[in-house]
Amino acid sequence: MPPEPIKRASPDPGLALFIRPPYLSERLLIAPSITEAKLTRAPLPRAAVLIVWLLPGLAAALYAPAPARAADCRLPGVEVTTRLKETRGDIRFSNGYSGRQLEDKQRRAGGFAAPGPEWHPVGLMGRDLKWEFKVEVQGERRANRYCIALKTAEMAVGYDRIDVYVDRRYRPGTCQYKVILEHENQHVRNFQGTLANYLPTIRRRLADEAAAAAPVAAGSMNAGARYFVNLLRERLTPLIERMQADMAAADRRLDTADSYRATQARCDGW
Repeated sequence: MPPEPIKRASPDPGLALFIRPPYLSERLLIAPSITEAKLTRAPLPRAAVLIVWLLPGLAAALYAPAPARAADCRLPGVEVTTRLKETRGDIRFSNGYSGRQLEDKQRRAGGFAAPGPEWHPVGLMGRDLKWEFKVEVQGERRANRYCIALKTAEMAVGYDRIDVYVDRRYRPGTCQYKVILEHENQHVRNFQGTLANYLPTIRRRLADEAAAAAPVAAGSMNAGARYFVNLLRERLTPLIERMQADMAAADRRLDTADSYRATQARCDGW
């Protein structure tokens, strides 16, 4: 069994809800974190299979062999299969943080400060969109090199968790708690809905790119596996970035001054 990849936790991007007539929401974005990968280690016979995990962020040039010409490296009979997995983690709700602590959380995540000293956050939603690849390759030893073909490509996209925070001044059952939670849960639905809408496109792109990936000649099976991981990452990342842009657009449609005024007007005693 291949070892699990080493994951570094990435900061949670957040969607904060500030109140003050009129009040404002700020949106935070982060890039995928740089992570590490471990490779399986096993004797490599003439026809060998190797599995490698890699998360986004690793430099494309790392261990990437130059593709061989088609005449130099052919592996007839190797058919590539693809799988796309959606990962859905927990949604965690918290009512134990003060507005100042929520503001600190937002600031640590890299977001903008409140627009003025009289503004204060009352809600926050943190999410950690991740995507990762697993590839299986098959190769033959030829002289001092390997001819390596992509056999299986698997991509997982989704989140480990979503955190929803409501200022502890507003307890469950109060009007303020209800409207804050409704606002943050709409951000959750926007995120999940956009992800679900993109899954068919991601699945097709993964299949197309994997099928188009020609065999390569490399000095080791590890190098060939990393080449295909980096190739898929480069080809799929623009689509993921477009999905993130659509997620941001959905959040902006929710986070308008008119929307916030209407939400705050539903309750007294802020």
